[in-house]
Amino acid sequence: MRAVVLTTSYPVSDEDPSGHFVRSSAEALTRSCAEVHVIAAGGSVLDPPHRDGRLVVHRAGGGALFSWPGAVARARESPLRLLSAAPFAAGVLDRLREIGPVDRAVAHWIIPCAWPLLLALPRTPLEVHAHGADVRLLLRAPRAARGAVVSALLRRDARFVFAARALRDALAGSLAPEQARALDLASCVEPPVFDLPPVAGRAAALRREIVKGPRERLAVVACRLIPTKRVELAIEAVRAAGPGLRLVVVGDGPQRGALERLASGGDLDAGSSRGAGVTATSEGSAAVRFTGTLPRREALAWIGAADVLLHPSSHEAAPTVIREARALGVPVIACDAGDVVAWSRSDDGILVADGTAQSLAAALRGI
Repeated sequence: MRAVVLTTSYPVSDEDPSGHFVRSSAEALTRSCAEVHVIAAGGSVLDPPHRDGRLVVHRAGGGALFSWPGAVARARESPLRLLSAAPFAAGVLDRLREIGPVDRAVAHWIIPCAWPLLLALPRTPLEVHAHGADVRLLLRAPRAARGAVVSALLRRDARFVFAARALRDALAGSLAPEQARALDLASCVEPPVFDLPPVAGRAAALRREIVKGPRERLAVVACRLIPTKRVELAIEAVRAAGPGLRLVVVGDGPQRGALERLASGGDLDAGSSRGAGVTATSEGSAAVRFTGTLPRREALAWIGAADVLLHPSSHEAAPTVIREARALGVPVIACDAGDVVAWSRSDDGILVADGTAQSLAAALRGI
């Protein structure tokens, strides 16, 4: 059996944190398919396919739009990047022709991977994975356009796999009742699979490096530094929680300079250049370290070193970083987004706080 996986996010190396859950999902396909081809954004359609373990990876271009820190953020920063969507679509169609007939097609993200691109395989069983940003994009679209996309996929007998129940409920709630019922019958909820490399030794070393006394505690935030992640709430909460609490911010993004200024005691909205990356606030407050983007194993080691993972994001589905922290035995303080509240009902290691710095600080004091 041959399968093709289409995605706008796929790691370029073992340590690239982008799209690692897509790779894990594709690797799971190799248990039932002798041949699995992955068509991914980035590179050039002229690049030859290459092996990634048991997977064959084909790059299709479009990296100007479909790369870190995400298509929406990149398009907002430079709308001209939207023009690279057309070459990506052409590259995907070229790669599909090169690969030839397949027995199964899997799209990660409803738009643009399932609709319209994999509609080019009209007779191949289609599985559509919805992760979050794609559903939010549909919810912002006119109702007629949203309904047309879902109808086209339902007519194609697509099977939908939602990363979170909240995503399915939100999309279904925005559709006509008949269409919502059809979507419910054609869908299931499965959080994305992920692999967890061993990081205990490195986590212990990082903890020794930053936690210097028995009364000190370490909180970690690991995410893209974009407005919806609300990292400013974590900085303000750690500051308000009292002395002895250190914060490490793992990740990068367009908000990093503003967040470094806030950690230094400045204004989040004031304009100035990026700081040095390690900021000590006034006496009695927490020290904040910004690591920038790290290889995935190192990012996981920081999470494993922490007393708590802070995740104040306002827009989520099934946040992998929370699931990774719990797999590492690290408690989580998060805000209500996606399926986080549902998870907290069956996992007392996840505490849901209100979306304010004061509520997060109170939760931190309880650790």
